[in-house]
Amino acid sequence: MPFAAAVIIKVTVLLLAAAVCALWLMKRSPAADRHLIWLFGLTGALFIPLASLTLPEWTPKPVIKFAASAPAQRVVLDVVASGAFRPQVWQVLLGVWALGLLTVTARSMADHIRTRKIVARSRAFAGDDVRITTDTTVPMVCGILRPVILLPPSASGWDEERMRLVLAHEAMHIQRRDLLTQTFAHLACAVYWFHPLVWWAESRLRLECEQACDDGVLVQGEKASTYAGHLVDIVRGLSAEARVTQGVIPMARISELENRLKAMFQPNRNRRGAEPQRITSIAVMAAVILLPLAAFRAPAYAASAKVTGVVRDASGGAVPKASVSVALNGTDRREFTTTNDVGEFSFSPLPEGTYRVTVKARGFASAILDGVEISAAKQQDLKVTLAIGQIQETLTVTGDRPASSLKPTPIPMDSPAPARIKIGGNVQAAKMLKRVNPKYPVDAKAEGIEGTVLLRTIISKDGDPLSLEPINKLVDNRLVQSALEAVRQWKWETTLLNGQPVEVITEIQINFTLAK
Repeated sequence: MPFAAAVIIKVTVLLLAAAVCALWLMKRSPAADRHLIWLFGLTGALFIPLASLTLPEWTPKPVIKFAASAPAQRVVLDVVASGAFRPQVWQVLLGVWALGLLTVTARSMADHIRTRKIVARSRAFAGDDVRITTDTTVPMVCGILRPVILLPPSASGWDEERMRLVLAHEAMHIQRRDLLTQTFAHLACAVYWFHPLVWWAESRLRLECEQACDDGVLVQGEKASTYAGHLVDIVRGLSAEARVTQGVIPMARISELENRLKAMFQPNRNRRGAEPQRITSIAVMAAVILLPLAAFRAPAYAASAKVTGVVRDASGGAVPKASVSVALNGTDRREFTTTNDVGEFSFSPLPEGTYRVTVKARGFASAILDGVEISAAKQQDLKVTLAIGQIQETLTVTGDRPASSLKPTPIPMDSPAPARIKIGGNVQAAKMLKRVNPKYPVDAKAEGIEGTVLLRTIISKDGDPLSLEPINKLVDNRLVQSALEAVRQWKWETTLLNGQPVEVITEIQINFTLAK
């Protein structure tokens, strides 16, 4: 599953969990607690992409079994263009998302600049923190670092009671740091601008924020009827279609007024604020939901996905009885099969996902194909060409006795029966004819020096070592020189591919160890 799709699903699950908690499980809890639930949900949505990349993966074991199936006779085609289609689609989607992010962010920044200009044009009313401006008709608070309460021009004619209620409500916003929490909500809306559930969660956060401030005012002893009357008078004349500038929290919105009035007159309503113990409990509950969700990786389930292929050698002949394995990335699941008499193999059904395909055959170098995408809608037909393999000789030289000579066992090769296509893969592996054991350097042995020398050479068509060179560098040079001197005297039989002599790349590992 693509990373972006997984993040969207996780964010959806997280916000649905927040909705269940806030609207059902905590229906009778204070508005301040429900506000925290929505806050943790929206900030968790911002945290999920980073957490999904950094947390250890948690992937349940797939419950659907799959196995290799017998290959069928077919026409093998190389499909090249289909693999480039998926990245192009995701590039377009990424561009659309980036454009939406820039649009929402630019709008938000413009609103904050407009708010700063409003504050600059305002005049002090009751100290520098309470100001009057002609740019608003409703009280509001703005400023994260230095909060300011802005009042409309009509505030100069308010009576003492209304002024007290308005300032108490706006002071609750400042005390609760609601401007900061609204900023996180706006950021989540910018990142997930395409997700309607995020915008809905932001509106619920805003409503609970206002109700929490209303509860804070009423807890101070104010009458609900008096407070509601002043609130309705302040809201009267506002346009329902008017857009509220980001970066400010107005005292009231037309769309929220009905729910707020209902909450004010609810009998026996719990109106306490967010207590430290409650904050800790809700934070722990959010972490219990968020962390496993972010670390979760969906298991790959079996679908009608299939991978088929054919294995050939460099001459174009099919390679029968080659070992083929597929490994699903991110899991320990592997499946194995062998090619048939005409070099074909097939796996079906397979779980959808990204695979690593490995092909091995005696006398050939292993072929590894990484990043093979397999899905129900996209069958993979693979054409694998095996190169002549590297012969790896390993020799251990001990410090107190000569290393024993190892006689390689001839590799039996089956001659495949004639078929309608050319059958290849008949490799007569190189066999050691002469091997001179390296000598342990006396001074290196006296100094207690051990090490492994890895050499690479080419076995010529005549069986002689060509281009002999050491591969590893972090080893004592005396051991290297001893190994080179010995291997230069080695001799192999000629390697044959379908009866023709070929050169073969060879790796030789010589271990210099001191006996205990």
